[in-house]
Amino acid sequence: MKKTYNSNKQSLDELDPNAFSISGYQRPKVNWYPGHIAKAERQLSETLKSVDVVIEVRDARAPKATAHPSVGKWTAGRPRVVVLTRMDTVTVKSRESWRDAYKGLGADRWEELLGGEERNRNVQLKKERSKYDNEEESGSGDISGGVEEVLFVDAKRGQGTQAISRAVYRAGRHVNERRRRRGLNDRSLRVGIIGFPNVGKSALINRLLGRKRARTANTPGITRSLQWIRVAADKYSTSASGAGSGGRGGSERKKGFELLDSPGIIPSDMIDQNDALLLAACNSVGVGAYDNQAVAAYLCDRIQSLVLMGDNIAAPQWRQKCVERYGFDPLLPLSEQNIAARWGSDNTDGSAKTWIDFAATNQDRIPTGEDMLFIVADKTCKGDPENAARKLLQDFRSGRMGPVSLQLAPKSEGDDGQSRVENAYQDGLNVRVVASPSDLKRAVEEQDMRQREEIQQRANAAMVAAKEKGLDLPPVVEDVEEEEGSTQKPAESEVGKGLFDGW
Repeated sequence: MKKTYNSNKQSLDELDPNAFSISGYQRPKVNWYPGHIAKAERQLSETLKSVDVVIEVRDARAPKATAHPSVGKWTAGRPRVVVLTRMDTVTVKSRESWRDAYKGLGADRWEELLGGEERNRNVQLKKERSKYDNEEESGSGDISGGVEEVLFVDAKRGQGTQAISRAVYRAGRHVNERRRRRGLNDRSLRVGIIGFPNVGKSALINRLLGRKRARTANTPGITRSLQWIRVAADKYSTSASGAGSGGRGGSERKKGFELLDSPGIIPSDMIDQNDALLLAACNSVGVGAYDNQAVAAYLCDRIQSLVLMGDNIAAPQWRQKCVERYGFDPLLPLSEQNIAARWGSDNTDGSAKTWIDFAATNQDRIPTGEDMLFIVADKTCKGDPENAARKLLQDFRSGRMGPVSLQLAPKSEGDDGQSRVENAYQDGLNVRVVASPSDLKRAVEEQDMRQREEIQQRANAAMVAAKEKGLDLPPVVEDVEEEEGSTQKPAESEVGKGLFDGW
């Protein structure tokens, strides 16, 4: 299928986030930050100071998109275990590649840089824990960086959840070892569980408890406040090294641990719109924050690009599922499937000649994400693209497309948390996104500049309109540059003077 690639192919990371499609429509930005998350985030950074171990939950379908950049700062000085849920929705090869990448590069390599205070807390933690390590346990399961272990689990069926309890005891063994040396009794470990909305935190807690205690649903924002839940220990259990806790060789009753269930945390401004669209596809943001059709089209485009890159790691069954469920092949040219490329004319007049000309010149290309959305609409939803978008998203979320991994594991530090995904074609209707963190600063600066220009344009238009009506606007107070380059502000007595003159 290499013939289907366009010679001008672009990386999805290099597309201009503010470029208009050829139809003149610009996709709205995906951003979701409800009040309960803002409140919980303020409380969480303070509550985590009393936690012994932190479990960060990520989605195995999009590990990079569901990794909050500020977690490293919040959990500094605390051992952290990264748990990737929904392991059944990705292939074994994908899990192995991500596990190897985290082991070699670190699961926290692409987070925000730590300040001096956070780095010092991590150094003190390592010194404290080194006092209680023995040769048998040192290095077991260690992941490069500030993360202790990386585990893959299926919280719905309980697969892999037993390893979490062992990892928690292993990461927090220094707490009770220190208490014993001081002549104090053991206490329950306090464990905080954090992660993006709807990644499976509450379902994971219920599995660890063995009963339904935390409220769960397949929608973001169910958990809205912090709550402590106690997990009883096994009747008799042993330490990670096989001996009783403290290495004394006998069975010993453990105190269990207390879990802190927290609402989903999400950045207040998702500048990386590539990740934002993936979060929307994984149902980790509120439905009112995105356009279903835009997300569905991008999802199809993303999976197609991953499949064309080869190796059958990302979505080995997706092509066959599209043929069976929707009646078209996403990797064959439209002309070979007797499908007209009638969506996305470069003319918006809607004339028949425009559509016919567009279809004739685009018959030899493979379907775009927009094409696939409307093909599904025509074949299964009576031409309704909104219903088709919901159908595609629901099929992906429920696993009807087979195992799908939306992000490939990074192979080097320069991959920005995931391998780059090459777009198979350059099409004006694709959702324009920026995905490379190295370009985020430039994107923010350009966005701020455009906003300032728009404000200036509106101000100039207001002045022209006022003069046409014979109104005199108040004088504009401008900053005056001194010789030293500093800005001289007007005197306090002059502020507001003449504000209403002429009105």
